[in-house]
Amino acid sequence: MFKKFSIPLAALIAAGTLSAFPANAAANYSNDYLIRNTVTGRYLTIANHSEQPVNAVVEYDADGISRYNRWIMETDEEGQTIFYSYMSDRIVMTVSAEGKLMVDLKQSDNAFQKFTVEGENKAVKLTAGGWALTPDESDKNGANIHMTEENARSQWELIPISKNQYHHGDVNRDGVVNIYDLIQAKKMLLNNSKSDLEQVALANVDGNTDFSVADIVGLSKYLLGKEKFHSNEIVFTENTIFPDCPDEIIVLPPETPTEPDTEAPTEETQPVTEEPTQETTEEIKQITLADMPENYKEPMEWIWQNRFVREGSTTRWNTIFDQIVAGDGTLNFVVRWQSYKTVTYEQRQKFEKMASDCVNAWNDYLKGYDGWKYDHIDVNVVGWAVLDKSCLLDLHDDEVVWDNLIEPYDSQYDTSNGVETIPDKLPSAPAELWRFEHFTDKNYQYPGTRFDMYLWCTQGFPAIGGAGGDWGQRMSDDAYLGMLDGQNLHVLEHEIGHGFGITDFYGGEGEQDGYPVGGFPGNGTSIMMAGSSMEITDFDGWMLRYIWSQIKDEEGRF
Repeated sequence: MFKKFSIPLAALIAAGTLSAFPANAAANYSNDYLIRNTVTGRYLTIANHSEQPVNAVVEYDADGISRYNRWIMETDEEGQTIFYSYMSDRIVMTVSAEGKLMVDLKQSDNAFQKFTVEGENKAVKLTAGGWALTPDESDKNGANIHMTEENARSQWELIPISKNQYHHGDVNRDGVVNIYDLIQAKKMLLNNSKSDLEQVALANVDGNTDFSVADIVGLSKYLLGKEKFHSNEIVFTENTIFPDCPDEIIVLPPETPTEPDTEAPTEETQPVTEEPTQETTEEIKQITLADMPENYKEPMEWIWQNRFVREGSTTRWNTIFDQIVAGDGTLNFVVRWQSYKTVTYEQRQKFEKMASDCVNAWNDYLKGYDGWKYDHIDVNVVGWAVLDKSCLLDLHDDEVVWDNLIEPYDSQYDTSNGVETIPDKLPSAPAELWRFEHFTDKNYQYPGTRFDMYLWCTQGFPAIGGAGGDWGQRMSDDAYLGMLDGQNLHVLEHEIGHGFGITDFYGGEGEQDGYPVGGFPGNGTSIMMAGSSMEITDFDGWMLRYIWSQIKDEEGRF
């Protein structure tokens, strides 16, 4: 009835049990570490990355490992700790009597104050001589650090480099490689979050030094049992950031607040108010398939032949293209509330705008393109199908609700979120009003307001799962409610993309269910490759246009 999940959760969670690894707590695998501030995410390094004596130790943003931000940790018989640089065992981290954190050339065991390390290798406390290692809060850039009284910013973590306690792919570091690691890896890629170098190394599963979409594909295949990791070696990237560090720590005095300037603005500073001009409506530039960028053509043709044509994703005359044309620029939804949670009137009012924003995000690429007539799609929510009408708080007289068309529902092939139970009943709107049931009959007369698709909201459905097609878009009730304020709309946009006939891209490069050889042109991502983009890309827009150009002249279709 509908397309597969954007993330095949049932298969992934089952496959995630293929490999489980003990979550070791201690850090006795290596004495070679990065030292990372748990608050700022920055790493300790030797100032000016040189072997000059009496240089400061600073913290700064790093995108990989280097000789000057790696530390060898040794513990003596008394439990006191010495940190010396990976560059040379003569360069030792020291603490002055004033609490300055320095690196100096080791002369003897008495030439420096030894550290005490409290706690495990995560969120440790580093203290020496009555001081705690902390950033210098008077430094606006947060680069300098010194030793001061212990506070909330004195938490650090020791990250082992040479041998890591976690298994390859264990991105969230819980001791098991499963679906939750894939979710975390996708979040990191979407947010370009690479400051946690250990997490990046664990997510980098394809054997090279670049964390990318290829690693998401590789981890997905591993969880599905289709492919093993190329190597179990944890590969850290090489650092490419080389900041200018001070020769010594300079503690700046606190800023003295200045009085606000209450003087009236002078004539020179008076804001200039322009006379309002009459708005003019610019004609939308007409474009055709001939305007497609040259480097898009080969991958586009590959996708059309190997994915869309082979899978028949555009052959049913009920794509969203067909629905919009049949409705003369309108698209009508019914919210299928397969849930016992309550929904306020204010929340219900937002469903229409949410759906409109997502549909028109796609339609923006069709405006002025190859005979497409609609600059904006009029999206409407024409009713609610519910299990229990009492779930709709503050129900208004003008709201259309169906609570009498409820059938048994078998959720054995659904994946639950593991917390809630998916209801064993399914509400519907009248079938005689649903285009899905009658699109093959051009002469069918709807006995009321036609609706095209469902916004299907299911209690107990996985928060990151979804499905989409010409029947509608299905996600969890919480996922839908979480999007009402405009957050994470890319999930619904992805599912709406299926309704236009665009497929998922789960497989690898050039594979039957994958993406073109060489990847997606442009920025290398697509909203239809779940997890790789949080917005419709330019290439996604051209996929939409390409489909329209291929189907618009089919005899009898439009």
